[in-house]
Amino acid sequence: MRFRIMADVAPVLLWMSREDGLCTFFNQTWLDFTGRTLDDEWGVGWAEGVHFEDLQRCMDTYSDAFNAREMFEMEYRLRRRDGVYRWVLDRGTPRYTPDGTFTGYIGSCIDITDRKQLEAELRQAVRVRDDFLSIASHELRTPLGALNLRAEIMRRTVQQASLDGSVGARLKAEAAATVNHVQRLVNMVDVLLDASRLAEGPLALDREEVEVGTLVASVADRMRESAATAGSALHVEVGAPISGRWDRFRIEQVVGNLIGNAIKYGAGRPIDVSASPSAGKAVIAVSDQGVGISPEDQRRVFERFARLTPGRDYGGFGLGLWISRTIVEAHGGTIAVSSQLGNGASFVVQLPLR
Repeated sequence: MRFRIMADVAPVLLWMSREDGLCTFFNQTWLDFTGRTLDDEWGVGWAEGVHFEDLQRCMDTYSDAFNAREMFEMEYRLRRRDGVYRWVLDRGTPRYTPDGTFTGYIGSCIDITDRKQLEAELRQAVRVRDDFLSIASHELRTPLGALNLRAEIMRRTVQQASLDGSVGARLKAEAAATVNHVQRLVNMVDVLLDASRLAEGPLALDREEVEVGTLVASVADRMRESAATAGSALHVEVGAPISGRWDRFRIEQVVGNLIGNAIKYGAGRPIDVSASPSAGKAVIAVSDQGVGISPEDQRRVFERFARLTPGRDYGGFGLGLWISRTIVEAHGGTIAVSSQLGNGASFVVQLPLR
């Protein structure tokens, strides 16, 4: 009697079933919610209030958990007394007597409709944002490509011109800086394009035979000037030839992202890049001696829009490592980070050779 009184005043919907799976108890909160009597809900009568689209999944989840004597959790729509279906979160736990005899289940339901509506609104907001990024990046890519070409032509013209003195040196420096800034814009738009493509569906790979050591060395050579500008020396160590069928452009993108991050956060100290075989895998490692990453941030460093250094503006969208992880996982590989604050970071990519 005491249990029934406590159950009836509980703010959640409570139910109990016996050892054959048939429900024998619903608290007053449940009955007030559904507008039905205990006789109506008895046995499997409660299922009449479950939305027809959720019913089979709901019954399968309950039956599977019941047969395995396991806890379960499921979401479904339950008809309220006014005929409106509300989303509920139902959690069930098996019951046992002190001697270990199974006696059925006890469960509780809470109304999560407001949470579901908020989740739907957030998903819609994300879709709107992704659509905007996709349209904006596509529209920006063409004029930026032309601007990048003109900036490069300007830089070469200035470099080849017979310009002496401080004015000539300044023009050459300004031309080189313009090219760098335009290229940075191009790279940022490319990142947005990748993010919009990945939001639309799985990453498509164009696989070919690739020797990863040559690839890593080539990417590092292209980035030496940027590293030198930041005060960092690039040390590249490539072991025995390692070949596999990968998407060359995408793996170059991963290596470029990792070296770019090492340059950005490396505090002007040396950066080590290596490629070597290990246990049927190609292992690519990029290590710096810079600001490092806290243990808390390491858990989310590969998430989309992760920005880990609020105390200083390093630029970027926080998408590079997320894109890199997506690329690596699409190849069946893994990417991981180890770091300590103030002692740099080491990123390791492992790609299956076959």
